[in-house]
Amino acid sequence: METRLRQRGRSLLTAVTLAVAGFFVGAVVVFLTAQVLIFAGVDVMNAPAVQLVISTVMLQGVTFGLLALGYLRLSGLGFDFLALRRPTLRDAGWTVGGLLVFFVLYGAMNLVISALGVPVAENQVAQIGAQNPDVLLLLVPFSLLLVGPGEELLFRGLIQGTLRRTFRPGSAIVIASAIFAVSHATALSGDGQLTYMAIVFALALVLGATYEYAENLVIPAVIHGVYNAVLFSVLYLQVT
Repeated sequence: METRLRQRGRSLLTAVTLAVAGFFVGAVVVFLTAQVLIFAGVDVMNAPAVQLVISTVMLQGVTFGLLALGYLRLSGLGFDFLALRRPTLRDAGWTVGGLLVFFVLYGAMNLVISALGVPVAENQVAQIGAQNPDVLLLLVPFSLLLVGPGEELLFRGLIQGTLRRTFRPGSAIVIASAIFAVSHATALSGDGQLTYMAIVFALALVLGATYEYAENLVIPAVIHGVYNAVLFSVLYLQVT
């Protein structure tokens, strides 16, 4: 029993460390990239849109990907640790079903929150995008190609996968989703941060369940990317 608890403790510590490392290393990479651009004459400090693009590309696209590959290699787990394969027709069904659940759940939660009059924090990415609509057009493909795959690789592939080795599937999904929700805290502004994170947590449960039962990381990556892309597209139409 004690050995089992220790194994779970190590898995939990590893999962949290991976999340913290992802954002810490990402912050360093983003900072260094910004310094290079400033040295090249780009006015990064007074251009929030440029900062957003740098952050998206270098954090989700570069850092999360390299961190995942590096961890799998150094830990000896190998790429087989990830449930990753070419999508099939069955996977397409999982993807469509997952998207439907995702948007229905998102809409239902927004209706409840609106009816209760509970404040919801705003994501800084949306704020910058609303002030710079053209950036939203970039965030659409970025969501599909970088954000969705990058975040799912880290949070579902590595973190949930690590927890899954010692925890039951349901517990691994819940813990990974909680870590994912809390990781969004630094990107929020205004009142209602807990409400925002609760929404993210609920949606993350769908992503986690999809990964667990469909056994293909491509599916939650596509669902996540499409969801973000749709939100940015709607926001673009609203502000233009």
